[in-house]
This record gives sequence, structure tokens and C-alpha cells, in this order.
Amino acid sequence: LLANMSHELRTPLNSLLILAKMLSENTERNLSTKQVEYAKTIHGAGTDLLGLISEILDLSKIEAGKMTVDVTKVKLAELKDEVDRNFNHLAHTKKLGFKVEIEPGAPIAISTDIKRLQQVLKNLLSNAFKFTEKGEVVLQIGTSTGGWSFDHRVLSKSDGVISFSVTDTGVGIPQEKQALIFEAFQQADGTTSRKYGGTGLGLSISREIALLLGGEIRVKSQVQKGSTFTFYLPFNYAGSAKAEPKKASRRALQEVKERFDFGVMESSLDPGDIDLSIEIPTIEDDREHVSAGDHSVLIVDDDANLAQILLDVARQNAFKGIISLTGEQTIALAKRYKPSAI
Repeated sequence: LLANMSHELRTPLNSLLILAKMLSENTERNLSTKQVEYAKTIHGAGTDLLGLISEILDLSKIEAGKMTVDVTKVKLAELKDEVDRNFNHLAHTKKLGFKVEIEPGAPIAISTDIKRLQQVLKNLLSNAFKFTEKGEVVLQIGTSTGGWSFDHRVLSKSDGVISFSVTDTGVGIPQEKQALIFEAFQQADGTTSRKYGGTGLGLSISREIALLLGGEIRVKSQVQKGSTFTFYLPFNYAGSAKAEPKKASRRALQEVKERFDFGVMESSLDPGDIDLSIEIPTIEDDREHVSAGDHSVLIVDDDANLAQILLDVARQNAFKGIISLTGEQTIALAKRYKPSAI
């Protein structure tokens, strides 16, 4: 539903922005200084809201399978010039070094969706500048022979892979938060949005677009030393890398029942004996959405990165995932939700 509401959401907000802009210009000179400031505040807040709406609509279109891919030839030299034009002023304003480099051996052009490619690069570069106070931001474009997931369904079979690496000298991201930042509305810590602004949707959208284009985004980072986000993309678009959701078959469920012993759930420990609200994982699992008859998997691991991978796999195979961090919690969660597998 949301994916179809672009016009209905944007049109009234655009009207509001135009009127606020006209008021802030005060061409008839009949508004006080304070009223002009109010109009500017309305325009600024409306602009932020429009950006948020656009990001939510993009994400909803991707999730609904309604974001189309328009493949064209993209000349890397022209892409480099475009990026330079868009970010040179920001770099100058923040007094940061900025350069875009095309490595020797890179192809002259690739075949992909230029609009979506630019959207991902804009998100990655905007983040790099936002979280960098001193030093530089660099975009390197070149060919790669590895670095993406070893079993990637498109990149592992591609006749060539191009990489777009955005490196900054900013605040960096803790290791345990590097998977979390790709989730919708999530940032590295609770104070990030207050200090730097933003919704936490940019990286989530970028990850989904990367998959849509048959690619992948990876991150390497050290706290207070900076980050490198690398966007891998096939030379020639060959379809989406998004896995098709699978329905859990009756046979698969029977195998689960046969292979896993749920004797532990006969423990005398009552679910009420343990506070399940403690140590809730930073990854948002499906515990609030599990209903009677749902097929679910209880994932037990204190490694957030691995738990996220397992949660994704569970969801792709039509199971709801519940994450447990401790042994005690595992017993209580198993008794409460009676998962199909652990």
C-alpha cells in the first residue's frame, strides 16, 4: 500500500514547502523578522520530512518488489565528474580533503542503473562527510576479484566486478555495530541521530539497492580511525541478488521435528521465572510477531553479526526468528514460543 502512495504523500508536502518558501522570502515586506524565521523553520522541517518520506517510499518499493531497474551504459569518467560536482562544495565547506580516483585497469563503462548507482554513492558519501570532522573522504573506483560474500549468487558468477570504495577518516563504527547499521532506522549508537541528524534509513536503502543491482556492500571500520564502505557491482547487470522467499514445506517441517529433541522444554523452569526483557539483542527479531501456528527458529548466539546472518536465512526460508543471548534465556524462550527448530 505504502509503495503506491508516492503522489498522495509528496504532493501536499510540496505545496507546503512552496508556500513556506514564498513566505520566508517576504517579497511584500509585511512579515516581521520573527515570522520570517518561523517560515524558514517550517520550510526546513518540511524538507527534512520530504527526505524521510522519500526514503521510506524507496524502502517500501524495494520490499514490495516494485522498484524497477533501468539498465544503461554508465561511463565511469562521467560518473566521476558528477560526483566531483556534487560533493566538492561540501568538502570545501567542511574543510576536508576530497578526491575521486579511477584505478588503472577499470573498464571505460559498465551496464547498470545509473540513477540507483548514484543514489547509493550519494548515501555512502553523505555519510562519510557527516561523520568526518577532519582529514579526508576518498572514493576509489576499480576492479575487484574478491571481498564480497563467497557464495554471492551474482558476483561469484560475473565476468567482472567493479568496486566503489568510500573511505573516510571519521568517527568509525564499533565491530559489534557494523551489522546493525544496515537495518532500517538503526544507527551506531543512540546519540548519533541527535548529534549528526539523519533517519538511519540511508544504509538500509543502499544495501537493498545494491542487492537489486546484483551487488553487495561491505564495511570495514575502526573507532576513531575511519571507515571504508565498498559497493561491489557486476560489470554487466545480470539480475537481482535478492533471494526469493521460500515457503517452508511440510516435509521440511517434519525433518525439523525428527532432527531436534525438545525435551529441554519439559524443564520445570517456568517462562515467568526469567525476565525476557533483559539482554534483548540489538538486532530486531520477530518475537513480537510470532503467532500460534507460525514456523519459527530460536537462534542462540552472543555474536550479533552471526545472529543477524542466521535471522536473515530464517526469514528467507519463511521462518520467524527469535534471538537468545544466554542459556537461561534460551530455555525460557523455547518454553514460551515452542519454536520449530533451535
